[in-house]
Amino acid sequence: MARYVLKFGGTSVANVTRLQQVAHIIKRQADAGHELVVVVSAMAGITNELVEYAHSLCPDKLSPEHDVVLSSGEQVTSGLLALALSQLGLQSRSYLAWQVPIQTDNTPSQARITNISTTHLEECLKQKRIPVVAGFQGVNAEGRLTTLGRGGSDTTAVALAAALKADRCDIYTDVDGVYNADPRSVANARKLSHITYAEMFEMAAQGAKVLQARSVELAMKHNVKLRVLSSFVETEGTDIVKERENVESTLVSGIAHSQNDVRITIKNIPNEATSMATIFSYLVENSIPIDMIVQSGVEQESVDLTFTLLHSNLERAQHALKEVHKTVAYSQLDIDTDIVKISVIGVGIRSDLNSLHLLFKTLAAHNISVHLMTTSEIKLSVIIDKNHMDMALNALHQAYQLERVTPQ
Repeated sequence: MARYVLKFGGTSVANVTRLQQVAHIIKRQADAGHELVVVVSAMAGITNELVEYAHSLCPDKLSPEHDVVLSSGEQVTSGLLALALSQLGLQSRSYLAWQVPIQTDNTPSQARITNISTTHLEECLKQKRIPVVAGFQGVNAEGRLTTLGRGGSDTTAVALAAALKADRCDIYTDVDGVYNADPRSVANARKLSHITYAEMFEMAAQGAKVLQARSVELAMKHNVKLRVLSSFVETEGTDIVKERENVESTLVSGIAHSQNDVRITIKNIPNEATSMATIFSYLVENSIPIDMIVQSGVEQESVDLTFTLLHSNLERAQHALKEVHKTVAYSQLDIDTDIVKISVIGVGIRSDLNSLHLLFKTLAAHNISVHLMTTSEIKLSVIIDKNHMDMALNALHQAYQLERVTPQ
């Protein structure tokens, strides 16, 4: 008998029919004799609707009340799935974060898990019942509800798998595994049988929506075995592993992209050390993560600062930068939403000079300009105009010969 944590995403539980299908997947695992803990997201589209409600009343700053609103979707799903399981003769029980409890810090809408007590879940398992845990939620030291960021149910599942010493954490989605590019944009995208934690982390962080980046980071830290599967078709999924064989011969594992980034340029900032410190202190105080950063004109009296952030944080960033202007007298704020970030990912890619050359050579051959670039040990990321996205993805997929990967 194995112990598994099964996580079902929003599309998997989008309506009552799909909840019943999920219940049958769980029953098959239970009938095989496995101990199961289930984690669920909100029904597809519900969280977006809740965000809009909260945002319409308070667009400028996140507060604990945002978390109260956003966390309600998972409560509904956990209760409904427990009902669906009971109709199949399975004993189950829904749990909200405070009932486990899943303890977090106080960061609004981006809380981090600090501790999980497994006493109640272990007791539930001993009684041969299946706990159905609301993902995405936490509770802080003051007893207030918190949320873990978009895609946070993945993090809930991995954290529970680590705390419960589960044999594996299975992430059920609307795709049948991890692909080396988005199959909706790249016709020759291929499913991977394995991908490393590090590569999957970068794929997720750079736009692949299969897993939340934080969940992969947590799995890597606690050595939680991960598998990505489909809720809709029975097929082999993708295993997330420590390392893969023949790294040298398969340097590039995939290409990810994100259409959710915004480029902001602050022009003619006084070239003083306190200027940058002030700008970023305002962004940090408003819980606005920054991705790529470029500063130009460093030898002049004024400088320009360009950075990218997620579109979901744009309105709060604009508000924060208006406040900055009262202290730092910059001349202009330019915002570009018509961009896409494309990332070429593979272990050791930065040390391979040909990979970098091939990236720019391929884009140049299609007259695609690069606005920003950043690198890490396992990724090369560029910002380009959004209207070139499909052309760039397909050209790079072919240039790195990713279509040669044999599909499952």
